Amino acid sequence: MTTTPLSDAARRELMPTGALRLAVNVANAEMAAERSPGAFEGKAIDLSRRLAQDWDIAVEIVPFASGGAILADMAAWDVAVLAVEASRLDRLHFLPAFTTVDATLATVRDVPISTCLAADTEGLRIAVVRGAAYTARLERDVRRCELVTFDTPAAARAAMLAEDCDFVAGIRSTLQTLAIDNPRVRLMDDDFLRVPQALAIALDKPNAIAALDAWCAKPAVTP
Repeated sequence: MTTTPLSDAARRELMPTGALRLAVNVANAEMAAERSPGAFEGKAIDLSRRLAQDWDIAVEIVPFASGGAILADMAAWDVAVLAVEASRLDRLHFLPAFTTVDATLATVRDVPISTCLAADTEGLRIAVVRGAAYTARLERDVRRCELVTFDTPAAARAAMLAEDCDFVAGIRSTLQTLAIDNPRVRLMDDDFLRVPQALAIALDKPNAIAALDAWCAKPAVTP
């Protein structure tokens, strides 16, 4: 199936600088990891290559330290790969999710806790990241523990490693990598959230939204 060419109106909305600036969260290594300076790989990068090939356009990867940082600087990008989260729907249009990641908790403390639910205990502190989809879920669900907010996933993990917090919340694959480098780190047996990942674009770009929706509907772009 041939991709419908971009209209002039869609092109202006989608690529105001001449290239499609795609924001990615490099703290989520499943989506985007910088293997060498300026060289990225991951599921978001694979998706960007499909866009570039189908529309014969240049795609510029714009890395951010967290999903919250992406949302805080929407002028710096044209589309983004983000977790689908209800609180973001007032500003963003999400395409159908193309993959999911799982969020869990990790600790270095010798505590008799092996599930995320059991970590919601009076007196325990969980390090979370400002603006993250999994933080929004924990803010809705926890009742007894304290959530301690950090600006980046790296800062949250550092607080857990220093035992300033009892647990850290994060993407399971990222925390598994942390555990390889730090044998004291132990992940919970379960996950507290499965997080859909999708392309997102600002709501004030109707022509670009229509073009992306049509592109995403093609069988060829379905993972």
